[in-house]
Amino acid sequence: MTHSYKDWPTPCRNVLMLCIATCIAAILVFLLFLQPRWHELRAAKDEYAATEKKLKDSPWPRDPERLQTLLNNYQRTLGGARQEGLKKLAEDSLKRAGSQFEDKINFEYGDAALFISKASQIEYKDQYDRMYSTLQNKRIYLDRYIFGMDETTAEPDKYKMLLKIWTADKLVSLALQHKLRICVDESIRTGSHNQFYAAKISVLPEKAYVLEEEDKEPYLLEFPVRITVRCAMADFLRFCAALQTEPNFLPMQQIEILTDVSRGGILVDDDNNLILNQLEITFVCSSFYQPSAGRLKPSRKSNLPILPRGA
Repeated sequence: MTHSYKDWPTPCRNVLMLCIATCIAAILVFLLFLQPRWHELRAAKDEYAATEKKLKDSPWPRDPERLQTLLNNYQRTLGGARQEGLKKLAEDSLKRAGSQFEDKINFEYGDAALFISKASQIEYKDQYDRMYSTLQNKRIYLDRYIFGMDETTAEPDKYKMLLKIWTADKLVSLALQHKLRICVDESIRTGSHNQFYAAKISVLPEKAYVLEEEDKEPYLLEFPVRITVRCAMADFLRFCAALQTEPNFLPMQQIEILTDVSRGGILVDDDNNLILNQLEITFVCSSFYQPSAGRLKPSRKSNLPILPRGA
């Protein structure tokens, strides 16, 4: 004999409704709270297992004392701002790279901030004319577009135009001091009536270096200049040494050496050593400038060195 739900005693109906509500609540708790936690736990266990396997397969030791020893060694190698190490080496190198025109900037403008903000087109034109006239007196004639611009071209950052002029002028001066003869390009004429062949001096596009892709301002600028000269090897070697002798820092980036052996370009000394005295050399040297006086900040990206097993 069956009875409908309406015929059930009130306590029984209440118990049934309570059981149904409890089941629904349990399902909701599982779906809303327990299931996400269960997935997180499962993901954590999988990640732990993967990390455990990676550690077993890696050359890094798992002994805490050994790891602490390695950490101490790396910290000593890294050093600090006042300690010998990679940090100090990086800061000293960056300071040296940007020091080529530091005295000139401080003398003429007071400091780097005023140099960047006060450099003008008029100053660029004035210094270009001075360099052009000085080199012309030495029979070195510049192409009017050597800097990729003329007096009517406006560069947004005027200080960069001055740095390009100073770099080219300094390199040419060093080359002449060490008896290097600037070659001419017979395909390019210059002068008021195009009566001269232009010197093989080219100011290449500047290069900007950033530490992070999202950085809006470069932390270092490079101004490369390409020059072709004729000289003896001994003179060129002395020139190379002068490029990085205090207070100069104009490191060479590229070099191409040609020689003509048909007219006695190679001679042999008393010890049968080859002497190269008729060389045509094309090289690229660069000056550097740090627009910001801020310190070199570490990159967030780092790659740990691979150690041998058992380290």
